[in-house]
Amino acid sequence: MTFIETNLRPPRGLARKILSLGLASLVALPLSAADFNFDPYAPEPVSAKTAGMGGPFTTQITGFDTLLTNPAGLAYVDKTWSIARIAMHAAGPLFDLPAVLMSDDITGGILDLVAENNGIYIGSGVTGPLAFGMVDRNFGAGIFSDTNLVVNIPSLTRASIVIDNDFLLTGAYGLTVYEKEEHSLALGLQLKGYIQNFMIQQGTALEIMDIATSMNPSGIPLMLSTGFGLDTGLMYRYGSLFSAAILCRNLLTPAFTTHYANLDDYLSATPDADTQSALLPIELSAGVGFSVPLPDRWQTVTSWNVMLDYRNALEILEPLYRNPILNVGIGTELVLLDVVSLRAGIHETYLATGLGLDLTFCKLDFALYGSELGLDPGVRPLLNMDLSLSFEY
Repeated sequence: MTFIETNLRPPRGLARKILSLGLASLVALPLSAADFNFDPYAPEPVSAKTAGMGGPFTTQITGFDTLLTNPAGLAYVDKTWSIARIAMHAAGPLFDLPAVLMSDDITGGILDLVAENNGIYIGSGVTGPLAFGMVDRNFGAGIFSDTNLVVNIPSLTRASIVIDNDFLLTGAYGLTVYEKEEHSLALGLQLKGYIQNFMIQQGTALEIMDIATSMNPSGIPLMLSTGFGLDTGLMYRYGSLFSAAILCRNLLTPAFTTHYANLDDYLSATPDADTQSALLPIELSAGVGFSVPLPDRWQTVTSWNVMLDYRNALEILEPLYRNPILNVGIGTELVLLDVVSLRAGIHETYLATGLGLDLTFCKLDFALYGSELGLDPGVRPLLNMDLSLSFEY
């Protein structure tokens, strides 16, 4: 999972596809023991397959990645093994950064971008190669690893760096509870457990860039966050033409976070504050999906699916919430000859595009899409890119 920002914040597919708004708010807080206050969140592995459509979607049944969409979809999924995956995510000023990173003075180039854009957010992240597991009709399980680096520089005098490593273990079961003629209804339950290690430091832009370029983490404060919980979903299908679904993430998901002053204290298990506990906020989403009927003479087109979701509907109950239009997602996927997948969609009011290639021995997926780091469309637009190589059979 990866991202980059210019005056903004990421989404993970990104807006949460790397670090979420919770992490964005985290890096703005003092990290002393007295003020230690971390908003936990569950890891979200990178999936270029779903990101290219502006997803993931609640009605999306997509092999191993069904573990990342809706557990109810496991009632209809075909058997798929995932052996490994390398998935990279990047977001931000993607067209300006290559020249800066190839220059002799990387720090100076980054600081120039900060001055030109009134702040910048730079990140990088990788899911895998640990992305192992299996889905079969009714059942699925997987284990994922993520590593991320985020440099957030809203101004020359205020900046932060976050380095984190995540491990996510999940298992799910989807069961058809009603079936008659073309109608079927499936219920899904998903258990998850995770562990996250964070290194977080604040300072001036120059200090943070020195840390980023030297990669000396010995004096950076650390946090250990662990959690476990339950997701649930419901999916109705009318044959293979229409589906509707509801997904509830974090129905009951407690998380525990401990702060350490530096790496030595972390290794010796000597925290400088009491462990904090919190329940992750419930995320309720709903959507519909359509499979476009294709004429028999269309030999080239294998399938054509269209999906519409409204995500995180309970967000509007929070004291400070984003414009509700940002929670609308629209996506489509056209599969040609069971090999090439053309994807497009709308993600947080911005265009998403994607391409997938099924090369039999591996799958290659690419996604380029926009997201919004602010509270309203157009306030803090962010460009995101995902690329993944998967070994799924």
